[in-house]
Amino acid sequence: MRKRARLLLLTVPALLAAGACASAFGRQPEIVGTWEWKRKKDNCPEQYVYRQDGTLSVRRGEEQTENTYRMSWAPEPNGRYRVTVVTVRDDGGRDCNGSVEDSTGGQSTVYVLFGQSQETMIQCGSPTGADCTGLMRRTAR
Repeated sequence: MRKRARLLLLTVPALLAAGACASAFGRQPEIVGTWEWKRKKDNCPEQYVYRQDGTLSVRRGEEQTENTYRMSWAPEPNGRYRVTVVTVRDDGGRDCNGSVEDSTGGQSTVYVLFGQSQETMIQCGSPTGADCTGLMRRTAR
């Protein structure tokens, strides 16, 4: 009986760890789709269209950019997924911050945290989440 109890004590934590790994790697949130939100302070609209092929169109105010993106397979320890974005083309226009700077060739990293339904997310400029924007809602898949 003691051998059985000992085996059980060793097996259960291993199974729990395996289940946690499976959920972390097997259930990556789907970022593909159209995400929208409006900034509260000035009602400026932002739209992000993530495509399956790794391209991303972003419209912020009057600015339109074409980008590539790569999302990490596993979340950071705080649950946020790292998304690296490279701007391929900036069509100009004033963005929601009033800037008309050409961001072509620029690279940025954001950290996204999905809501439980995976139909909402926030986007943060740092892994700590002190500088997040959103709540973005998926409006199309």
